Formats: sequence, structure tokens, C-alpha cells
Amino acid sequence: MKHYYHMFVFVVLCLCLSSGVAFADGMILPMHEERIIFMPPSRPAENFTVPLSVNKHHVKIRINNLAASTDVDQTFFNHENRTIEGLYIFPLPVNASISGFSMDVEGKMTTGELMDADKARKIYEDIVRQMRDPGLLEYMGHGVFKTRIYPIEGRSEKNVKIAYQEALKMEGGLVRYVYPLDIDKYTKEDMKNVAIEALVKSDLPISSVYSPTHKISIHRKNEREVVVGFEAEKHFPDKDFVLYYAVSSKDVSLTAINHRPDPSEDGTFMLMLAPALKGQQEKTPNIDVALVMDTSGSMAGKKITQARKALEFCIKSLSDDSNFILINFSTEAEAYKGGLTKMNADTREGALNYIKNLDAAGGTNISESLELAVGALNKSESKNSRFIVFVTDGKPTAGLTDADEIIKLMSRKNTEGIRLFSFGIGDDLNATLIDSLAEENSGVSDYVSEDEDLEIKTSALFSKLTHPVLTDVSLQFHNVEVSQIYPRKVGDVFKGSNILILGRYSKPGAARITLSGRLRDEVVKLDFETDFPAREGENAFVAKIWATRKIGFLLEQIRKNGADDELKNEIITLAKRYGILTPYTSYLVLEDNDKFGPNLRQTMIPGDMPSASFDEEKSKFSVQRLESLSDGADAVGASREMNTLKAAAAPQSFSPARARPGSNVVTRGIQAPVSKEAGGKTFYFIDEKWIDSSVKAEKPEITIKAWSAAYFDLCNKYPQLAKMLSVGDKVIVIFKNKVIEISPDRGEEKSIDM
Repeated sequence: MKHYYHMFVFVVLCLCLSSGVAFADGMILPMHEERIIFMPPSRPAENFTVPLSVNKHHVKIRINNLAASTDVDQTFFNHENRTIEGLYIFPLPVNASISGFSMDVEGKMTTGELMDADKARKIYEDIVRQMRDPGLLEYMGHGVFKTRIYPIEGRSEKNVKIAYQEALKMEGGLVRYVYPLDIDKYTKEDMKNVAIEALVKSDLPISSVYSPTHKISIHRKNEREVVVGFEAEKHFPDKDFVLYYAVSSKDVSLTAINHRPDPSEDGTFMLMLAPALKGQQEKTPNIDVALVMDTSGSMAGKKITQARKALEFCIKSLSDDSNFILINFSTEAEAYKGGLTKMNADTREGALNYIKNLDAAGGTNISESLELAVGALNKSESKNSRFIVFVTDGKPTAGLTDADEIIKLMSRKNTEGIRLFSFGIGDDLNATLIDSLAEENSGVSDYVSEDEDLEIKTSALFSKLTHPVLTDVSLQFHNVEVSQIYPRKVGDVFKGSNILILGRYSKPGAARITLSGRLRDEVVKLDFETDFPAREGENAFVAKIWATRKIGFLLEQIRKNGADDELKNEIITLAKRYGILTPYTSYLVLEDNDKFGPNLRQTMIPGDMPSASFDEEKSKFSVQRLESLSDGADAVGASREMNTLKAAAAPQSFSPARARPGSNVVTRGIQAPVSKEAGGKTFYFIDEKWIDSSVKAEKPEITIKAWSAAYFDLCNKYPQLAKMLSVGDKVIVIFKNKVIEISPDRGEEKSIDM
């Protein structure tokens, strides 16, 4: 779905021409009356203090059945010791309307001018041309609201408020809203006191709420009303705030978001799977669960105290008539009441008293504890969902001590589809064992450092496990060819959860997806109709999340089977194309000798780093430790990283957010190169140019002079290309199967045909 988004650009026009041109939370331009006078801008030094900063940025969004209103309250601070004049420019989405604009000039309203897209285009072109900065190219084709702001007194604040309305679109039950916060091209400072609140109301039940850009809080007032929030004392504005929500009247909703900018390549899809809120406020459902806690000697002190609190939370959270077994293990495994026990007031009180007396001593008998847990759950005659929550801080030292044997034991004994969720505490662990136990038994693994709170993590997990909505989930796709789906196994759906499933598709068109599972003890099959488009230029984040998850999967294969050239090459290709550079892929990218895209070596290794130091860094970050280490801090760190990639729910940026081209600051160690994303592509800053990650060894076929008639003609004709060119004034990009170079010094100036 296309949604023309918006942003504000606060253009400050200095009355005094003697000062230099700089970039703040907008652009500084000298000006005379209505005529903008160009002075060549220069990138600010690293210690530059911007003349305007944002001291407050509050946004209130109200969405009522696709009618969205946005109120923005901003406070700017002028660092200069003199009064300056400003030009406020606000690119508007199509069909949006301004309902209010005010600033603190003796309480008086200030009038502005609202122009349609055709008239607005010239304003954007003039600023781009005269500033020699292409940052506004992405707004070509938008309307614009503009007004002068005067005075902005020296060393003082200026409060500006604006309100606008727009009509959102719904496609396949999915709605997308975008608020502009991607203004990092014009600022080097954090915005202060940032708060975004969105109240969403719908006549249909709201099933999924998701942001691929910001970590949001979600408060469901009822099934048709949701409040979403984001707050930060300091926030660097490097991406827009994007919010998706889906509506559905079914017990479970399945909504698709697609990305396929090039019809000659496979597309990428993301399915949002979520239970409806209706019925979730009923009493806590019954489950069968084994709580397996390590009480070996290494758990003494803070860890055993947290473990007791975590177990107490779990016992208190279980519904009456659930079945549980509470197992603690050290050199031997023991269980409260010896086996599976029905929860009631007496057994709850007894279990809580049992937990208070747990102490830390002895070895670590993992195999006996798991065998006891599986045996008890296998004997249950209920139809409840069955789970094991397993927590340990050490390697097996009693019973079976070989990790492979423990994994095989679980494979033999787990005959009833029991899910196992494993937690590792600290670094003295066998990370391969922790991961494999969860992976082989349809659960997930997680790690808690010595400084983290075990109680918080286990409590969060258990809160979900006590509210299963849909279990034994599987998907079948009809009339569409799909592949490379992650996660490989669809997990259970819990109350308040939102499962993301990503994959690739090669055959576009109308499709039917059949979801099978067990819903409240009944086997159900639900059909969902959706569309996999032949071309979809929006939603580029979907491809990056998919690539991130696939890299996590490939790293898991390396851990299990060892690295080979095919796996390495696939990681390199994905890492370069989508800008996914982690400590575990950096080394591979460095050693590929430019076979798979731009040569990143020069941008990742400081020029004055001695070769010995580089070898040490290279060894430290080598992905080979995934296949050679199973124990210790490095192995745990690798598992944490691998699991984070496998479960990625949003694009993750590994480049230095504030690195500027031309910076003289030397950073030690292997660094991710400066990169930007625009128009669905990743660009790397190499040799003073922004290079499309898809470019390999090809020479440019067309060179176009920046700011020329040919340049703006292409921007107007191809809005997607304009977004790509907004990264800078020197660009090499593949567009319409041609390698195009943009140069401010040379190239075609007259309009050309592509």
C-alpha cells in the first residue's frame, strides 16, 4: 500500500550573510526578501554545534476509521547570539489538509501558504539546486505548506505547532501510518524530549499492531481501541515513525505486507499472525508445565534469590486445575510431590513453601532433570498444552555430560510434542546445548547475563505460556510459489503476541493461505485471501528483516555442520546487499575480495591500523568460532547474536548512525561502513561516492550532471529514483537495469531517455 508520507523541514534563513552555511534541524540559507541567494554549503566539523536544536518534539495522532489527525508541538532553540528569520516548510501527503498553525509570537496566529504538488515541486527543486543538497528530492510530487517565522531571538526558544488531517488507506485489512522523523541529513544533534502517542479506533476489532521502526508500547483499551506510545529523553532522528495495524473479525488474523520493487526478482512477504483480543480476557487457561531450575553450587548468592522469585511468579500465575511439576536439580534431580500435580490452593501454598527452602549446592545433572520433566508430562491425560521451562547456569557435570547424548535423550523421550524453552545464565555454559534443546523441541532459547534480572525474563516468558491461544500451527500456501520461510517452524500463538513470518515468493497473484492449528482445544482450519503483487516499491524493511533472519539461519547451519564456501558466500551477498553487518559477518565480508559488491575493506579498517592488529581483530570477529566453540563467553555471545538475527522483528542498523562522509575521526577496530537506505536500496559511502550495494564491477553506462535539466527531469519522471538520489550529490546506482552515475562535475545535462 502506498502512503505519501510527510515531514517538516525547518529552514532557517540568516539575516547576516557573514556567517557560514551549516546543517541543523533543517538548513541554513542566506536570503534576501523572496529570493534565496546561494552560498556553497560545507559539511560541519565533528565538534560543530548546530545553531538550532530541538528541545521538545511532541506528536499526538488520532486515527478513527482511517481518518487521521496529527498534532505536532515543537520547541526549537537558537544557539546564536542574534535574531534570525526562518522559513518553515512542511511537505504534505496527498489529500492532506492543514487545520492549524501557530507559534509563540505574542499569542498571534501566523498565516501560511498551502500549495499543491505541481507548485511545490519548484520550491523543492530550487532548494535542492541552490543548496547543492539533494535531501529534499524524496518529497518531489508532494504538496507543501510554507510560512516565514520571525523573529527567532538569539539564545532563546521558539515554539511551533502544526496540525493536519489525512485519509489513510486500507488494503487487505492492513492500515499504514507514517510520521516523519527521518531528518538526520539536517542535524547532528539528538532531539530532546521526544514523545509520540497514537490513539487508534476502529469499528472492526484491531488484531495486530506493529512498528518496524521504533520500540513502541501497546495498551489495548478494548478490542477496538489501542493506544501506542514512544518516548525518549534523547532521540537521533534517522528514520520515520511507521505504524501498521490490522483489523479482523476472525479469532486469528493473518495479514500480509509485501515488497517486490523489481518484477524480474523474487518478492518478499511478511505475514503478521495474531489472535483477536475478543475472548482473551477470559480466565487463565489450563496448561501442563514442568518448571526445571538449576540449584547447583554456582547458583549461590544473587542468582538463587532471583530463581526463587521467578519460580514463585510462575506458581502464582498458574490457573487452578493446571498441572505442574516443580523440579530442582544439582548433582541429582528432585521434584515437589515427586510428579505432575494438579494446581489448587493447597498445592500452590505447598509449592511456594518448597521454593523458599531451595538452596544452591552440588553439581549439574541436566539429563536427569529433563528426563524427569518429560516423563511426568508424557503421563498427563489432559488435553492441555505442554511446556518445559528449563533454566541453568552451567555445563553438565553429573549424569550424561555429553551434549549430543542429552539432545538424543530428549529426542527419544519427547513423544507428546512438548515445547521446551531454555534459559542460560552467565557465560559458563554450553551454548550449543542450550540452543539445540530449544530448537529440537519447538521452543526458543534465551540468555541472561550476570547483571540482568532472571526474574524479569522468566516472568515475561511465563506470562505468555500461561495464555496459549493457538498451538500446533502450520501454514499452507495456495496459488503462489513461496520459499525460504523464516522461522522454519511456526511457533505457538499466545495472548497479546504478534508472530512475524517472512519468506520469498516467485509467482505473484491472488493467493489463499490456510492456517491450521488447535484453538481452545479444537482443531481449526482458517483460510485467508491475500495478494502477492508483481510490483510493490514500498515496505523495503520487509526484505531487510527477511535477510537478517536468513543470515541467522545460515549461522545456525554453520554452528551445526561447519562452514563451507556456499554458506559463506550467501552470508556475504545478503550482508552487503541489505547492509547487515554484524561481528559475525564482518570478517566474511572483509575476506571476499570484492566478489559480491562494493569493496568494504577500506571503509571497515582504519588506514593506520597495523597488520598485526588487523589480524587480531579479524580472528576475534571470525565466524569460525561458531563452529569451533560451544562453551564460554564467546560461544554465549555468538548464540545471543545468532538468536537475535533469527528472531529479528525490525530492520537493524549496524552502521555508525552519526558518521559523516569526510570525517577525520579515526576509530579503532573493525567498523561497519557508513551506509544509508533510500528507495529500497542500501548505499555505502566509498571513495567519496554513495554506491548502490547491488553494483559489482560494472562501469557506469550513463553519467548525469547533478542539478542539470536531465537530473531534475529524471527525478520528476521516476519518483523512486529521486528517493535513491536523495542520499547525496555523488551517487552510483542501478536503475532500470542500467548503472547510472550522478556527478556534480560532469555528465549529461539535457533530458535523456532511459
